[in-house]
Amino acid sequence: MTVETPPSGIPGLAAHGHRLDNAPVELLWVRALNALRAELRSCGVEARVDGVIGTVEAVAHDGASRVQRAVLRPHRGRLWWWLHWHGDPSVPPPYRAPLAPAARTADAARRIAGVLARTGA
Repeated sequence: MTVETPPSGIPGLAAHGHRLDNAPVELLWVRALNALRAELRSCGVEARVDGVIGTVEAVAHDGASRVQRAVLRPHRGRLWWWLHWHGDPSVPPPYRAPLAPAARTADAARRIAGVLARTGA
């Protein structure tokens, strides 16, 4: 797995081809965060955005509350959603796995909802 972190103040988004790729970096992140929150809500999952650290937390309420975090980070020159695993001993550090490109919010939301459904069983 390759994780690219650009130097401070330099956007790490290179490849164009989607509306998310053609905006200023700040606007790009805001659009992606809000798009994933909307997709999760359309799946019936409560979602909270943290724009400071670039995450969306999906919350399942069925008995006990469970939270699954998606982190927005550069990956291979594009902006991607990463699934953040909370303390799962079977997943080696850094406990994140690439989930989907930022532009594919429906795919990311479906996968996050699936993870919440599996962990609630």
